[in-house]
Amino acid sequence: MKDMSRVQKKKVAVVQCAGGCRRQTEVGRPAGNGYQTEGSGPAGNGCQTEGSGPAENGCQQILETKADAVSCEYGCLGGGSCVAACRLHAVYINARGAAEVDPEKCAGCGLCAKACPRNLIRITSVEYNIYPACVSEDAGAQTRKNCDTGCIACGICVRNCPMAAISIENNHAVIDEEKCIACGMCAVKCPRGAIRDYNGIFTVREAQVGS
Repeated sequence: MKDMSRVQKKKVAVVQCAGGCRRQTEVGRPAGNGYQTEGSGPAGNGCQTEGSGPAENGCQQILETKADAVSCEYGCLGGGSCVAACRLHAVYINARGAAEVDPEKCAGCGLCAKACPRNLIRITSVEYNIYPACVSEDAGAQTRKNCDTGCIACGICVRNCPMAAISIENNHAVIDEEKCIACGMCAVKCPRGAIRDYNGIFTVREAQVGS
């Protein structure tokens, strides 16, 4: 009989940025293979082919040459370093200019997290499908100016969590996964769409993000 205590839970990567940061300067990205354009799904099913797609050091190059490209200093640069690092083609750049993970393909290996120069990608267990997609430490008023989807530390999620699993730290929501029961109430109530459900069930503002 299999010892269930030794069975490892599946891991998955989540990106702590939903996109929507206002771009100060245009960041060039190759069209196709690993990139998603407005109004379409992941280009090439989120996969890049050999010799095409994003460069492994794409985000680092943006930091070095266009450091002010994205108005939020905590947001995804959209350079695709994580896309290039993923061997399972589970990561792509979405229409809002941020990295996004396909949980069905992701094995939680952590290569994308290591590739992200802003440490925006976190590895978690699949049962923790509710997560904050913003780690901005700016005050709410500044976040509103910088981003369409950033957390403004309004505290609505804190007040609506039945398990008291959410707190506001450094001007953004933090979820205690040990307390969270993934009810989705915080994702539904968040007026900015800053708390996400990677299964796409509870984030009711999904269609409005970036609009």
